[in-house]
Amino acid sequence: KFNINDLTDELYEKYFSLMSRERQEYTSSLLKESDRKRTVAGEMLARRLLAEICESTEEGIVLRKDKNGKPYAVGLNVNFSISHSGDFAVCAVDTKPIGIDIEKSRAVNLRTAYRFCNKNEINYIFESDKEALPRFFEIWTAKEAAYKLQGVTDFKKIDTLKLNKQYYKFDGYITCIIN
Repeated sequence: KFNINDLTDELYEKYFSLMSRERQEYTSSLLKESDRKRTVAGEMLARRLLAEICESTEEGIVLRKDKNGKPYAVGLNVNFSISHSGDFAVCAVDTKPIGIDIEKSRAVNLRTAYRFCNKNEINYIFESDKEALPRFFEIWTAKEAAYKLQGVTDFKKIDTLKLNKQYYKFDGYITCIIN
């Protein structure tokens, strides 16, 4: 994880300059500075982790997106996933396909769950009024991570209660990793 508030101008410029021209244009088009910082921080994390695992330099890592928008490292037999929310960017790397999502816990209309969740997930979320919001974010981050892993776009078809997942919680954030 990386807090975007720790992204100095020097770090921002370094990692922005390593991005593909297409990624630079996308990042520059973002209206909010925080969105630009999250994007650069996510790519920075990916480069750092991939360089370490693959015994390469960060500058030697070439990142692209496939036709479905999934990022990959050119010429490397390794998988990664990036997510960001609020003040944090996160990245997970593995030799197997992997998905990660992070969300900052915040007030949401829990009726949203009925649009994206299956019956078992709905029951899990609303089993306890006190735990409904944290459980919603557990399910939501798992669905997002599974989407990044599997590419399934119909969230109701992703049964997060049956997935192999790990959760990490810190400072009002929840992160889910699925592989």
